[in-house]
Amino acid sequence: MAVEFEIKIDNCDKEIQTVFEQTAYNKGAMGLFVSKLAIVGDSHAIEFVNWMNDKLVVESKNYNYYLYKNIQNEEDDLRILKEDRFLEILRMVDYSICGIEIDDEKPFSMTKIIRKTKDGNILSRELRRDSGGVGEFFAWAVQIFRVVYENKMVFADEVDRVLNPILAERMIAFINGKDHKGQFVFSSHNVLHLDLKNYMKEQIYFVTKKS
Repeated sequence: MAVEFEIKIDNCDKEIQTVFEQTAYNKGAMGLFVSKLAIVGDSHAIEFVNWMNDKLVVESKNYNYYLYKNIQNEEDDLRILKEDRFLEILRMVDYSICGIEIDDEKPFSMTKIIRKTKDGNILSRELRRDSGGVGEFFAWAVQIFRVVYENKMVFADEVDRVLNPILAERMIAFINGKDHKGQFVFSSHNVLHLDLKNYMKEQIYFVTKKS
């Protein structure tokens, strides 16, 4: 069913007139139509755009995510890294980790990872000198924090680059075991990530790409 509507723009500001004129001629230079409706004050559009700005997080990097975060170094990430609850998430990658000393200048490389060995010795190592897996999960743990404690919706591409099946199971169990309204949506090429013990069948989608 097609829906037609008419918008009168005669009394609009020149800026808003330009927005709708470019939309009408399909020039594609002004972004999503919903953002245009938000500009002119549509309450539903404003609510949706606010949700996209405040709740939606999309992470799709074709290169090493740990290196990306090391370069990006957002202030909001630093706030999360200093939360005690962040350590709880990080320990999923290695339960011998008992603490972290955050470096304010270079948190994704110079932060010290503190471990306690079986015989009680305390070891400290800079993140850049730790394993690649720990470095990658350190960066991704920030997004897991946002899902569980800030009710964000995170879209992650090819998460199997970072999470082996055991770590993935721990992470999903952690997310499912917390009371929150966030969502962690990810793509994967590894079928070992997909089982009905950790997911409901309605949560798994198989996608094929036509050649």
